[in-house]
Amino acid sequence: MTEKFDVLSIPFNVHIQLSRPKPGEDALLVMEDKPIYKNHVGSGHAAALFALAEGSGGEYLLSRVSSLPFEIIPVVRKSEVKYKKPAQGRVVSRGVINDQEWATFMAQLEKKGRAGLTVGVELFDETEANVASFSFDWFIAKK
Repeated sequence: MTEKFDVLSIPFNVHIQLSRPKPGEDALLVMEDKPIYKNHVGSGHAAALFALAEGSGGEYLLSRVSSLPFEIIPVVRKSEVKYKKPAQGRVVSRGVINDQEWATFMAQLEKKGRAGLTVGVELFDETEANVASFSFDWFIAKK
């Protein structure tokens, strides 16, 4: 589930029409400006933003483990979110993994065949405002 797996092939992500960014754009995934993503006040719906962030966390994790010589099975165990501003229009995501935590994760994965890792995801709307911050705790095991 490392190199060959595409988070955009997950049926739910297909259903909600998440997409890849434009070439050269600094983003993991994109939620285009569509009526289906709006809430009752016309901004990005919290559930739609969560779905974008969760898929983006998986996308970022897979990009970081793509060079492993074995396959993994990642599963989200816990998440935290802070919605900061109403999302206007198109929303993009960016990922963050703490370097020290990454080193600890890799050592434990090699030694025990399973480990936990926190992946951060930041969402930005078309005004470039940081509209939400997410933290996903993943459990990852060698396949």
